[in-house]
Amino acid sequence: MSIVAGLAAVAVLGAGPEAPAEPRAQEVEPQDLTSLTLEQLADIEITSVSRRPQQLSQAAASIYVITREDIRRSGAASLPEVLRLAPNLQVQRVNAGDYAITARGFNSFETANKLLVLIDGRSIYTTLHSGVLWDAQGVVLEDIERIEVISGPGGALYGANAVNGVINITTRSARETMGPAIALGAGTEDRTASLRHGGRLGDAGAWRLFVSGFDRGDSELEGGGPADDATAGVRVGGRADWSNAAGDWTLQGDLYDHEVAGDVVLQGGFALGRWRRDLGGYGRLEAQAYYDHTDRVNGPVVEEVRTWDASLQQALDLGRHALVWGGGYRQVENSLTSPPGLAGLVPEERRITLGNLFVQDQVSLTDAVILTVGIKLEDSSFTGTEVLPNVRLAWNRGDGSLVWGAISRAARTASRIDRDLTLPGFLVGGDFQSEQLTAFELGYRAQPAPNLSLSVTAFHHDYTDLRTVSPDPAAFVPLRFANGGEGHTSGLEAWASYEVSPGWRLDLGATTLDKEFRLKPGEIDITSLASVGDDPSWQVLLNSRAQLTDSLELDVRLRAVDDLPLSGVDGYVEADVRLGWRLENGLELALTGSNLLDDSRLETGDLSRRRVFGRSAYLTLRAGF
Repeated sequence: MSIVAGLAAVAVLGAGPEAPAEPRAQEVEPQDLTSLTLEQLADIEITSVSRRPQQLSQAAASIYVITREDIRRSGAASLPEVLRLAPNLQVQRVNAGDYAITARGFNSFETANKLLVLIDGRSIYTTLHSGVLWDAQGVVLEDIERIEVISGPGGALYGANAVNGVINITTRSARETMGPAIALGAGTEDRTASLRHGGRLGDAGAWRLFVSGFDRGDSELEGGGPADDATAGVRVGGRADWSNAAGDWTLQGDLYDHEVAGDVVLQGGFALGRWRRDLGGYGRLEAQAYYDHTDRVNGPVVEEVRTWDASLQQALDLGRHALVWGGGYRQVENSLTSPPGLAGLVPEERRITLGNLFVQDQVSLTDAVILTVGIKLEDSSFTGTEVLPNVRLAWNRGDGSLVWGAISRAARTASRIDRDLTLPGFLVGGDFQSEQLTAFELGYRAQPAPNLSLSVTAFHHDYTDLRTVSPDPAAFVPLRFANGGEGHTSGLEAWASYEVSPGWRLDLGATTLDKEFRLKPGEIDITSLASVGDDPSWQVLLNSRAQLTDSLELDVRLRAVDDLPLSGVDGYVEADVRLGWRLENGLELALTGSNLLDDSRLETGDLSRRRVFGRSAYLTLRAGF
């Protein structure tokens, strides 16, 4: 494609000789997550569980961290493919550009609406259907510092829609991305290119700019032949970080233009600003604001979304109390226009406002026992007020192991489709209320030996007010969305890492899921509770990461997924293999083979998106990252 070819030419011409190292501004250095031992990885700081830095080994939650080194050695060409590394996520690819990604069930393209995803603190879920449109997301993979994946509710800190989990993606400071860098990729499915350059910003700051592009080929129809869903796009953006007497500052943003099969055009971008200041005995204060816009043109249907968001939080240490509190305000302007006679939203345009306040206290009952109590109040002009509490108890047993338990409440608020979708004579808008969850979790995390770490979590989720499609009591039509479903899920999440030798590590992860859903007494659902999704009852991931020589790397990943019971899609076992060659001057060449065990594989039961994927190869060249 011309976009990627042009970027590749610019990258090659623009890189030139490596720029001399520039002095870094004074700040707390980001963590170097490359080549760490298991003991060091257990001590890395995360922020997603308590919205303040804490060691991973002390986090009372089912959390898996994907490091920058994991991303580099994955050989992945896109963010959703990177997320396959997390054993507590279920990832289904549904066509060339779309994915369905969930934790703890409810997966399919239409029902993956209970997972909150943040990129540098910016929420990317859509008010149209409460999910994430992955074909519109993009980030330079080499610039990601880490991805924290929490399975389980996060409503007390992150609000409604953080129901079954939270994915928190953090990118690197501009101070860590000085000089030029290029990344080029070409394969049987994907062609990618990115060019980045950074430099000093005064005596206490830094900046970076980037341009990236991708071109992904068609997926295959289940009966054979191309699906005509090829997707391509370009993205430009930048980031600046600096410090002065007033505190630490960040500005970042990007613009993108994507196209799917020549029919769907996605355009948008965002601008974000963040300020942090150490208040001494009054803790640390952080303020953030962003603006995000997305335009999607799908033939005659046009969707426009404009989002303004501002938030403030303060973290305080008061003796045995580690307190964090804050609040925020969001305004979303959403419009969807469609031709007469087709399904559409009534009214076509809505302005939704959302305000929230939260507080969480980590109380050290003893040196070994910590009680966490939190609550968030969230008020929406669209759906009303939600009260989202959370209680966690953690016991550090003194041998480096942690036992923890939690009881939480979360809610998925109504989307515009839930309340406003209308098809004259057949479907009318209703008074759909929030879906509710009460979750019970019990976890254990330990490092029984210097070369072995493990995490095990058992969970039970009770759901009520799940979405159903109810007929009119008298005439069957018009239909409307209602809250007639209820039920529960339960399961186990476990993963372990074992260092066979200093240059060879094995990572094993497994999840199980048991589902039981039903209609409330007297309720009718013509979709047979399709809103609960179609999920495998288990999946197993195995990753072998070996350093064959000082410069040669071999990564082997196996993935086994059970059948999808509702749609009859067969389970599968797949293998990905990456061979990488790293030189001392920062140059890296890698070849990745994906889906090597099957000629074709189906991942979704969605009747309108049953696309198959087969073997593929992807060659990457990176310099300066």
